[in-house]
Order: sequence, then structure tokens, then C-alpha cells
Amino acid sequence: METKAVSRDSRPAELGVECQIVHVTVGRLRIRVPRIAADAAYANRLNWLLESFDFVTSVRINPVASCLIIYHHPEVPILTLAEQLQQVMQQAEEPELPVGVLTKTELRPMINWIERLGLPVFSLGLAWVASRLLPIPPLLVGGVVAAAAWPFVSRVFEMAKRQQFDTDLLDVLWLGLYTVKGDFVAPALMVSLIETGEALRDTTARSNERQVFDLLSGIDRYAWVERDGQEVRIPLKEVQRGDRVVVSAGEIIPVSGRVLRGTALIDEHKLTGESSLVSRSEGQVVHASTQVLEGKLCILTKRIGKDTRVGLTVELLRSAPVYDTRVQDYASHIANAAILPTLLLSGLLLVLTRDFSRAIAPLHLDFGYGMRIAVPSTVLAALTYAARHGIYIRSGRALEMLSQVDTVVFDKTGTLTQGNAEVVGVKTVSRRISQAEVLRVAASTELNNTHPVAAAILRAAEARRLTPYPCDTWDYRIGFGVIAQIDGQRVLVGSERLLQQENIDTSPIHVRYPDLKTDSQSVVYVARDGKLLGVILYTDPPRPESRELIAKLHAQSIETYMLTGDNQRVAERVAGQLGIERDHVYAEAFPDRKVEMVKALRDQGRTVAFIGEGINDAVALAHADVSLSFASGIDMARETAEVVLLDDDLRGIVHAIAIAKRAMSIVYQNTAIIAIPNIGVVAAGILFALDPVLSVIISNGAALIAELNSLRPFLDPDSDPIAQWIEQMDAALTPPEAASAATPVFSPA
Repeated sequence: METKAVSRDSRPAELGVECQIVHVTVGRLRIRVPRIAADAAYANRLNWLLESFDFVTSVRINPVASCLIIYHHPEVPILTLAEQLQQVMQQAEEPELPVGVLTKTELRPMINWIERLGLPVFSLGLAWVASRLLPIPPLLVGGVVAAAAWPFVSRVFEMAKRQQFDTDLLDVLWLGLYTVKGDFVAPALMVSLIETGEALRDTTARSNERQVFDLLSGIDRYAWVERDGQEVRIPLKEVQRGDRVVVSAGEIIPVSGRVLRGTALIDEHKLTGESSLVSRSEGQVVHASTQVLEGKLCILTKRIGKDTRVGLTVELLRSAPVYDTRVQDYASHIANAAILPTLLLSGLLLVLTRDFSRAIAPLHLDFGYGMRIAVPSTVLAALTYAARHGIYIRSGRALEMLSQVDTVVFDKTGTLTQGNAEVVGVKTVSRRISQAEVLRVAASTELNNTHPVAAAILRAAEARRLTPYPCDTWDYRIGFGVIAQIDGQRVLVGSERLLQQENIDTSPIHVRYPDLKTDSQSVVYVARDGKLLGVILYTDPPRPESRELIAKLHAQSIETYMLTGDNQRVAERVAGQLGIERDHVYAEAFPDRKVEMVKALRDQGRTVAFIGEGINDAVALAHADVSLSFASGIDMARETAEVVLLDDDLRGIVHAIAIAKRAMSIVYQNTAIIAIPNIGVVAAGILFALDPVLSVIISNGAALIAELNSLRPFLDPDSDPIAQWIEQMDAALTPPEAASAATPVFSPA
């Protein structure tokens, strides 16, 4: 094969990305892009875009070495490839990928097992034949083994250039020493098992990606929408929230929303992985990418595009989630810290025993490789399973923290309550001021506010056909209310605390209506030109599932707290309805107070989950150990949260915790599966000069078993044979009195 090396700096001004072509061969281009080492999201977008081209067969990214390797059809001119690369690097600068990329990337090829394992398996066969049947020249066999091991060895060299070392260094030394010794079977077997494990990990990820993008393949680019009593076919990108989308038998539902009329039999297996069919009728929720088999539906659009379940699942893949956990970090740290002592121990054993096999036995101590392939697969499987069940978890870290949660802190309005506040009354400070005027002034200031109470005020004003005043200026004080300028007058709409900060006396309304201090309704104060006009009373009933959720959390010994900007009286009434302890309720808790409470709980050694959906919750979300929000929450809350409940159902919290605990249990199992055989192999090698082939089978075979075990989160717990066996063992070992006292807290749907 003809080879040539090219090196040049390319810094196009319009790209803003430094890159360097370091090597070119026929069908292969290697480029150094420093940014991919520090920006995982950019690297991920670059990878997706490059593989969308038909002439690109595969792409490999090595963030440690800041290198990008592109395999392409040999007939493609290098200049054409360079031009395409410049365009792609510019596109990858954009946080949102261009339209059409998703449909292209669904054609990404699966792992080529022959290409990945052909040479390693051939080297193993050649080494076995040379050791058992034919006298093949050792130089030839060693060369083939070295060629098979080169991708693995080159990764170690790349890290060494950056002065970074991990336990792969020990494996390379072990491989090299045995190969130089002329014992080729064990090194060839190790390379084959290493490549098999990594190919299995990549296949798992790629298979999952293809399943997700398969959801998009059936969605038409157009949708039927009701307009003026007629069904009109429009581009899907023009569909808006609130549109009435009509879906007939055989069609894929393009949006998520609520059924307005009709009944249909729906196949959801592509979305949820469950094969059973479901019936949906008026008032029930349907999801994008599911298929109507029988019937016809008119759907009120609630979510479109990336806000749907499938859209957020695709975002999960595109946003380059971090799959590592602290367990993996600890194992890797311990293994890496053992590199120097291991090398010293090998040298000491060689001096003392003069036995080559015993001396290099410690070099087989490698937790890092097994954890590196098993943990990401476990996390990816759990995140995918969660997304299919309406829970979007951003990272392995969030999954790990979720499994350890012992305290859940809730915002009240819109989280524990329905967020569909309703105005139930208006009271004025005097008869000279009309209720309509108070409501009209309040509505005029709330036009740009997304808070549920603001929406209730606007609905009430619209019902009374009150036209809002033009608003000159508008300032939202998070957690307090709104200050606006209307017709040259300063208007305040919000909490009593807001008015007190502005030195406005609120006592006249309480003198006229003493019951305001004891009523169960919440209150919004309205003032103009430094004087109180009146108050608006509203109610916000709890979500139907809130009480059930609190009970399930308490059954798991998870404490619950409620924070709200509302007054103490209303807060205690809602907490009493839901079963939250009175001393765990904090009223008039504005954003800074919410952060203080979260920090205080964390300082007590608790693992705190905070769930909220409003702009005043964003800071508290950022300070919690793990944060949760709804897909329907404001953008800031949804983007800040590490866990998003796609179905806007609080019961998803318990399901998310169950998924996280199961996933981390599998991670701990894999840690034991990998660590115990590794330690045993090293000990046996030192004491008994264990056969190197047997040591490879035990050590690297354990890593493959751990990788297979890491696929279990894809399964429902009810269909997981290992989980059922563990449950049976626990039941057999649990005393009868303890078993009778146990309370089941969750069973996934």
C-alpha cells in the first residue's frame, strides 16, 4: 500500500478550530484536533456529522490523544475529503445539528466483527498451530501477534506521549515480554479477548443508537392538522403546540399530546420495548413515534420535536453523556496507583526467584480494562431503559447519585401541585376600587410571565373580557413577583414580602378581611403608585399522584421536604394533605432560601435530590446532589436538571431511583467479577507459576462476563433471571418475621 505523510497547520478563521493533518494513507486520514480532548459535545457532533457521509466507512475518536481517524473509500480524493472536513468542523460548532443529520446518521454501519477480530483471531490460530502442529518461524508468528496487538499498544504510546499512564501499560509489558520469550499463544489470546470486549461494548452502543434512530424512520415529514374544520396536510416542522393533529390507522403519531376524540389501538414497542398493545381514547396521553394500528385519533399537541420522549432520547445520545461513575474512578485510581509498586514487585520477584513466569505474574493485575468496558455499558443500558420508560437521565454520575438519595426536596407550586392554578376571588381595600380593575392591572403585568399563577390571572382576566393595559417596562423579581411601569405608574404584583420591601402597607386589606390570615387560599398582592389596591385569591390543588409518591418514598426510608414561596398556612395545609411532616415544611422560601436549605441538608451528610420546574428553582437544582424536573418545565429548569421526567408524572421519581439502584448494583457486581479473578490470577502466578494461557482466560474472561452482565439493565426486572435468582436467595436468607414486615415500595410498569 502506498503511504505518504503530510503535516500542516490549518487554522481557517471561519472555523475557530485548530487542526493538524498528521498522517494520510489510502483510505485513512488521521487528524489532530486539540478541542476534542476538552469538549466532548463537540467531539460527539463531529463524529456524527462525519459518519453521515456515504464515503466515510467509520470514524474513531481518541480524546486522550486529541486525534480523529477517518476511514473512507480509497477512491475519494484527499482534497475533496479535506473540503468536506472543513464544512463539518464548522457545522459541529453549532450546538444544534443541521436538519437532516438525524436521518443520515441512522444508516451508521454496525461494528464489522471480521475487521475488528479477524487479525487477533488469526494470530491466535497461528500461534496455536505453531505451538502444537507445525514449526512456523517464530519471527513470523511474533510479527502477526504484534500486528494484532498494535491498535492496543498504540493507544498506550499515545497516552505515554502525554505523560499519562494507566494499567494498560502493564498489559503491554506482559504482552511484549511473553512475545519476546516466544510464548505466543497467551499474548494472542489476550489481544483477542481485549478486542472482543471492546467490540462488544461498541456493538452495544451502536445497536442502541440504531434502535433509537429507528424510532425516527417511520415518522412522516408531514402531519394532518385540523384548520377551520378541515384536515390540512402541513410540514411537521410547522406544527405548533395547541394544534389538533389527526392520525389514522397505519400512521405513526408525530407529536406527543392528549387525545381530544377517538379511540385507537396503539403499538408502543419501538418506544418502550414492550410488545403489548395499548388502547388510547379521549383524555389519555399518546407519544410521538408510536403507531396507530386501528382507529383514528385527534390529538391536542403538547410536545413536538426534541421535547417528545423520542426527541429527548435522541438528545441523550447526541449530548455525549458521561458514562463514568465514582466506582469506576476509584477502581481506576487504585489500579493506576498500583502501577509502580507492581513493577517493583516484579523486579524483586525476578531477583529472588529467577523465575520469569512468577516475576511477570503481577503485571496481569488490571482492573482498569474490565471497568472501562463494563461500567459504560451498564450505564448506557440503564439510561436507555429509563428513557424508554419516560425518564431522561443525563449521565452516569446522576445515575449513581440517584441510587444513593436519602432526602428528596420538593418545590410546591407546579411540582407537588398541578400547576393549574385557578383564581377563586378578588378582594379590594375599598369599595372605590373595583375587582375588575385589580384583576386588569395584575393581568397587564403578567403577560410575559410563565409562572402558573400568572397564567391563572391571565385566564381569569380573559374570562371577564378585560383588556390589559399597555406595559411600558417589566421586571420579574424571582420568587417575589413583578414590578412594571403602566401609564407612568409603578405597579407591583406578587407576594406580601415584595410589597414590604417597597415600603407599601398591606395592613388595610387584612383589617377589612381578617380571614385572609386563616383562609386556605393563596394570595397575590396588587399595588399601584405606592398604594395597595387589593389581593387575588387562588388555589392550586395537589397532583393526584403526589400523596402516593410521598408514601412510597417514606416506605424506602427517604425523607421528604417541601419548600415554597407561599405562606406558612397554605404550605402546612398542602403538606398535611400529602403526608409531609410539619417540621419539614419551609414557607416563604425564596430562591436564596431554597439554596440554603439544600446546602444545609447536604452539610448533614445527606444525599439530596431536589425537584422543581420553575425559574426560581434553577439555582437550587444546581446545588443539589441530583436534580429533577419535568419536560414541561421552563427551559432553564429542564436544562439545569440532571433527570427529566418526560411524562410529567411524579411517580417517575420512584421508578428512576429503582432503575439507578439496580444499575449500581450491577456495577458493584461487575467490580467483584473483575477484581476477584484478577487478584486470584496474580496470587496464583506468584505462588504457583500459573500457566499464562489459563491466567488470560480467567482474567480477561472475567471482563467479558462483566460486559455481558452489564447488559441486564436493558431487561425489565421481571424478565431478568439473575435478578430473580438474587431475590430468591435473599428471600431464603431473610428471617420469616423480617419478610412479613417488609413493604413493597415499587413495581415498574
